[in-house]
Amino acid sequence: MMSLRLWRRLSAADINDPIFRRVSEIRRAATAPRAGIRVPRLLTVAAITALIAAVAHTPELLVLVLVIPIVLAPLLLPLIVILASTRLMVDVISGIYREKHQHTYELICASARGALQASWSFANGILYRSDWFSPLRWGTLLTCRFGVAALGGLCMFTLLTALLSPQAVGIDQLRLLALLALLLAVYFSNMTQTLVLSLLIGLYASSFDWSRNDGMTIGIFLHLALTSLPLAAGALVFALLRRAVFEPDPLAQLLVEGGSLLLVVALREALIALLWQGLARRLEWGRDRAGRRGAAPSTALWEAV
Repeated sequence: MMSLRLWRRLSAADINDPIFRRVSEIRRAATAPRAGIRVPRLLTVAAITALIAAVAHTPELLVLVLVIPIVLAPLLLPLIVILASTRLMVDVISGIYREKHQHTYELICASARGALQASWSFANGILYRSDWFSPLRWGTLLTCRFGVAALGGLCMFTLLTALLSPQAVGIDQLRLLALLALLLAVYFSNMTQTLVLSLLIGLYASSFDWSRNDGMTIGIFLHLALTSLPLAAGALVFALLRRAVFEPDPLAQLLVEGGSLLLVVALREALIALLWQGLARRLEWGRDRAGRRGAAPSTALWEAV
């Protein structure tokens, strides 16, 4: 899968890459302290004090305090991924247009490794200098590991039940296990595909000679369209197939549910592949205009990823 290969490129960033190091070490200038900055801290201290007092008065609240974040975090992570990917796309476009304004982006793309790999290193540096990437990645991986462990426990329990009482295990239980396994795979692919797609959108939208505002507007429009299209198509197919399947057959239900989820993943994968090819052509076209027709086409699509 193209998204997984690109995700490995993101995860295994070359910290010795001069372009990556230059971008990832840039920090936003610290703003002057504001007079009202102490108010949130005072409110935070007051809220923590009130929470401690409430727990001391009613110890049962401690269970809610511990359980609610554990339950809500995995449910909110997909939404957080979408918001973070939007921020990544905006940061990539802003960073590239800033370099273009300073007349340094052409020097970055003139790297001997090719414009495609140089641009990818630039965007990867923007991703790694963010404060949210590492917690989001490890939060998703930790959730998936817990999910795999829980699924393994369910599989072992189902197997033992089937050995002790074969009539107690049927197609419904197997359908549930298969659907949970598929949901875990889609849960992880949501992070990898969404972040890769947003990064490619940012690079593609900033590869044209537009103004910064035009590039940002088109990038946001592309991001909304390309992230919404697979979800809308999956929901539509699910609704149509659910109406077409009249019999409550567990296998038919699994095909409808699994097919809809796989359609979302497949459409995202197709969009990533198309954007990757389009980005390579755009960057190579720019190199041709600069009179570098003898150069290898983006280092053979960056060694076929």
